Amino acid sequence: MTLEEESRLSFYRELTVLDGKQNIVLVQDIRTSELCVKKTLDIYSQGVYEQLATIRIEGVPAVRECIADDGRLIVVEEYVQGKSLKQVLDEQGLLNEEQAYEIAVQLADILVRLHNLEPSIVHRDIKPSNIIMEKNGHVNLIDFNAARHVSADKNEDTRMLGTVYFAAPEQFGFGQSDERTDIYGLGATINYIMTGDKPGAGIAECRFSDILKKCLMVDAKDRYRSAAELCGVLDMLSYNAYTQSNRKKDETVFGKDNTISVVRTYSNIKDTLVKIYRKYEKRNYDIDNSWRRYLLPGFRRLNVVYCLIALVWYAVIAWITITFAVTDSSTGIPVTGGELTMYKIVVFVLLFGMTMWFGNYLNIRRKLPGMKKINVLSTVLTFVYAFTIGFMFLAFFAMFMGIIEYL
Repeated sequence: MTLEEESRLSFYRELTVLDGKQNIVLVQDIRTSELCVKKTLDIYSQGVYEQLATIRIEGVPAVRECIADDGRLIVVEEYVQGKSLKQVLDEQGLLNEEQAYEIAVQLADILVRLHNLEPSIVHRDIKPSNIIMEKNGHVNLIDFNAARHVSADKNEDTRMLGTVYFAAPEQFGFGQSDERTDIYGLGATINYIMTGDKPGAGIAECRFSDILKKCLMVDAKDRYRSAAELCGVLDMLSYNAYTQSNRKKDETVFGKDNTISVVRTYSNIKDTLVKIYRKYEKRNYDIDNSWRRYLLPGFRRLNVVYCLIALVWYAVIAWITITFAVTDSSTGIPVTGGELTMYKIVVFVLLFGMTMWFGNYLNIRRKLPGMKKINVLSTVLTFVYAFTIGFMFLAFFAMFMGIIEYL
């Protein structure tokens, strides 16, 4: 460990031991007063933790420090306040179908973002004790000690890691771990929190039994090909249940005539828009901390479609700014010269600034109070902050122009 690394670790003051056997300590960052978890790992993939230290993924604790020291890895990561699913089961008993479904949806969403990284990260140890539930219902996946990068060059795992009953067969010498390994772990966990049984003892009887059964197939080829495919199936299940629920509700209120179709269509459109916005929020939450984070919104993912849309939008901003004109209300004479230039600067700053804000450039939104998590509060505050910042900017400009005119 270098002196510079020792200096970085010195900023974290130890508070209490959370797990003596696992070398896990609760620490506090003396610069920000934030609580963190410091772990000393004997088994780890340094590349995985180094990658996690460069990105921010909702549902995964942010890695603050990742330092190798004498064959071990010292990791400092965000402290997530909540209870593990294991603790919840011990205190409350088995979870019902709806609770399990919501956890499955959030877990699958986390896996999509992990598996879409370059290179992909496979967790390989999904189980109740590695899933933290916050009070607001947010799910967090922790403990990446067994995680690894997917390698197309290997036929089987070189090290057998994972927890018996929750680990997929390929983790015990029957093949190589890949994205489908985590799908097995998700299925085993969700089945367990509803039944208390390990895989093989039976599948929970619920509306998504077939989904769990496919997740738990022994041969990885028979499972869902990706977390994204699993997400799609879960979303469709939710949509069908939502539609059937509204159909019954509408038929009770209106009868089975054509008038219910209008109500149902409105409800479906509203539900779709909510889902689209939620995905937009999550996409802007997961800002890559590599060089791509410095690219303007629309270019960070290097997606051709998004880049083209962004180019059109920035061209529109430039066109509006260049063609913007102001007329003096008292004389009816168009404003010119330096005064017009000032107005054009204001228009550009407002349009460009709001683009940076809603595009969450450099993760700026997450640095303000109430914006750390994606929920109803942060959604409302996104627009409240935008309006407040815009109003303050315009008020400052009006005051500045008033001073100029007075002089």
